[in-house]
Amino acid sequence: MIKIKKGLLFLHLTSLLLVGCENDLKEVERFAAYDNLPLQTIVNSKITYTDSTIVTFTVDAGQIDRYPSEEDPRDEFSNGVKVITYNKGGGFESQIDADNATNFPKRKLMIARDSVVLKNYEGKMLQTEKLTWDDEAQRIYTDEFVKITTPTEVLYGDGLEAKPDFSEYEIKNIKGRIKVDSEEPEQK
Repeated sequence: MIKIKKGLLFLHLTSLLLVGCENDLKEVERFAAYDNLPLQTIVNSKITYTDSTIVTFTVDAGQIDRYPSEEDPRDEFSNGVKVITYNKGGGFESQIDADNATNFPKRKLMIARDSVVLKNYEGKMLQTEKLTWDDEAQRIYTDEFVKITTPTEVLYGDGLEAKPDFSEYEIKNIKGRIKVDSEEPEQK
């Protein structure tokens, strides 16, 4: 009688372990799916893009994870990303810094997230938490809170649409405007 109880106990414990393993295997399969794993991971990189030997933009990234999905491939940038664009003459046009970003090359779309700062050649600066750069439409936009600093004023609002070089912009819902006195005080 003791052997039967031990046998039943062993059988019961074995079935519990098998059920537990079955769930773990399903979880492993879900995470191991091809589209969920990066094909390539690049750490501390600087990528330079050129057109007819002229640098058009550079990308500095802490880490890039490349996902090769046929339908919608993407590059995930983490640990900081900086994109600098240059005009046709090779001069500085704009710079975007963010903690994280996602680039969708087929859609020609980049979404920068978390502590996003955009600066342009005119000295204008945009700060927000999310910024979408639509290369196809040649527009940047956000629905998030924005702070824009120019040499003459500081603007606050919700939502923005602008040219990629940030030379022209429209704030969707202006919350405040502060004029900046650009004259330096006289020293005695």
